[in-house]
Amino acid sequence: MKTSKKQRRKVPTPELLNELVWEILIRLPVESLLRFKRLSASKWEQKPSLLITPHCLDRFIEGENWPTTFSSSIFFYRWQQGASEARLVHGRDLAGEFSSVCYFAHCDGLVLVPTDTNVYVFNPATRDVVTLPESSRNVLPGRVNLSVGFGRDPRTGMYKVVRSFFRPRDRKTGIFNMGMEVCTLGGGDGGRHCWRETAADPPYPVEAWVTAQSVKGAVYWTIDISHLEPRPHSLLRFGLEDEAFRMTNLPDSLATGDGVYFNLNVMRGELCLTGSRVGEPGGDDHPLMIWTLVEDDGPRPLWEPRYKLNLTVPCHPLSILPDGAVLISLFDKLQRYDPQSKELTLVCELDSLRFRRATRSRRPGFKNLHFFNVIPYTESLIPLIVRSS
Repeated sequence: MKTSKKQRRKVPTPELLNELVWEILIRLPVESLLRFKRLSASKWEQKPSLLITPHCLDRFIEGENWPTTFSSSIFFYRWQQGASEARLVHGRDLAGEFSSVCYFAHCDGLVLVPTDTNVYVFNPATRDVVTLPESSRNVLPGRVNLSVGFGRDPRTGMYKVVRSFFRPRDRKTGIFNMGMEVCTLGGGDGGRHCWRETAADPPYPVEAWVTAQSVKGAVYWTIDISHLEPRPHSLLRFGLEDEAFRMTNLPDSLATGDGVYFNLNVMRGELCLTGSRVGEPGGDDHPLMIWTLVEDDGPRPLWEPRYKLNLTVPCHPLSILPDGAVLISLFDKLQRYDPQSKELTLVCELDSLRFRRATRSRRPGFKNLHFFNVIPYTESLIPLIVRSS
């Protein structure tokens, strides 16, 4: 008896187990994986997704400027624009290994998690995690969260973590000097990770608790100006290829002085700076601007003002949406900024978002919720752990 075409269409397409798909992918050549990476990035441009990590406190301690009682459970939830829920991608209980956590950094689908005791690198897509070794160079362990940067060396293709540390106090000034150390993922002896000092110390100290931003083979830090006179109007740049420091001047029209705040983000492969602009005669007083670093290969970098925001409080731009609008994180809310109408539209309230674990969907019942880490996310197949065949 013959089978009709209609009946043949109903035959379900067999699906491969995730474990089998993984075994196939890890055996593909690098060129094929890079093509997948480009396709994934192209798909992200069409429908952006974010990785959201809620951070809760085990308990409250009165008077702490930044809590030291963070839960050491890390959960990555993926959320796409327009979705009513975020789905769990990966979670890991680090069993009390740290007590304070800062803002994440990300590069090519890998996520850097800096804490007060350790630095972790996650690949949520492959569920790999690497704990970088402790360093004995820092003379102030546990007192401050040291600034960390993370990026890809364009020459070798290796990923590097760069971390500041405090040297002993200067006898004349009473100020702790600062050094930098680098850890190359998979680049240590026998595949082990190890920290090594940079050939030269940074010319200026960098802000503690502030995670650096990486783009185009360089890491950028904000400078700690609290004990500096004169105060440099610049960022500290570290090249991941030559491992050398140099200064990148800030926009001339960026307001300066005590209480003036700015932050760094990366959008569409460009370094962006969000801060107050010096007020213009007859205009707004210190309007909030987003500058883009267009060129940084000389003594006078080129900053281009891209967006003027009708905001009086700091915000964190996350990404540029397909229609040209900017997705902004502001007070645990995701907002859409339209550069044409100059209007902000609420996209999502993070503390009201539904979070899905396995087959259960629920509203966030996170106890003692303190803040959310939110970063743009593109899936990556980059292995962090070498698996035997």
